[in-house]
Amino acid sequence: MRIGFLIILLATIALSGCDPNTKNSNVNTNGNSNQAVFTPPPRLQGKNTYDPNFKPCNEYYPLVPGSVAKYVLNYSSGLVADVTIVVDSSEENGRKGFIERMQIIDKSGGLQIVQNTERHFVCDGDKVMILLEKTESRVADQPKSTSQFDYRENSYAMIEPSSLVRPDTTWSYGFKRTSQRGDEPPAKEDAPIILSFTVKGEQEITLPTGKVKALKVERKGGTNVVTDYYVRGLGLVKRDSAEGTTWELKEYSGLKPVD
Repeated sequence: MRIGFLIILLATIALSGCDPNTKNSNVNTNGNSNQAVFTPPPRLQGKNTYDPNFKPCNEYYPLVPGSVAKYVLNYSSGLVADVTIVVDSSEENGRKGFIERMQIIDKSGGLQIVQNTERHFVCDGDKVMILLEKTESRVADQPKSTSQFDYRENSYAMIEPSSLVRPDTTWSYGFKRTSQRGDEPPAKEDAPIILSFTVKGEQEITLPTGKVKALKVERKGGTNVVTDYYVRGLGLVKRDSAEGTTWELKEYSGLKPVD
């Protein structure tokens, strides 16, 4: 779940410079044989069967193989998209790990935005360590773009729950990004990007799934500020970014809130 993430902020930042509502002159169904017919991408599916006896290492970031979480994503431009996140088990350099895959598709079925992200994690005790992230995006009629995030050693997507109960607890991690747009050569950034997190305490919020008590965490990357809300057993349930983009959990399976 998550989100995340995350690092999901960077996906949002990458799209913020584009106009998802730009008309795609090469994608339509008006019967013109010289123009391509848009075909919606296949919906994301998990590979593992959910095991109800599986216990995640961190309840605020529950990596549960076979689980599915779905969100409504409202961009500040007014565009609305569906987000699906699935988790599968993996092996990372001889360690038991997890692969989280996320798909963002706008409400038209992918005419304006299709984004697929894959993140690799391992547990370090009750902390969640992120190892790698790869993202592929298509926005309207612009060239496909790809990004890879290489994380520093001991980069934690979520720290131990015992520290999260204390407001003003902080942590951070860094990574370097390599991106490519269309057929252009890959561009690797020399300076690392640093994300910092601050626990703001618990707060009751209302979701499409009902009222929940959530842990509020503020995330900063440069001048960008995002507020994430996590529920024990569910993970990320809501996200508000300073520029107006929002996420809300709308349904889930293989996950269960912890009282």
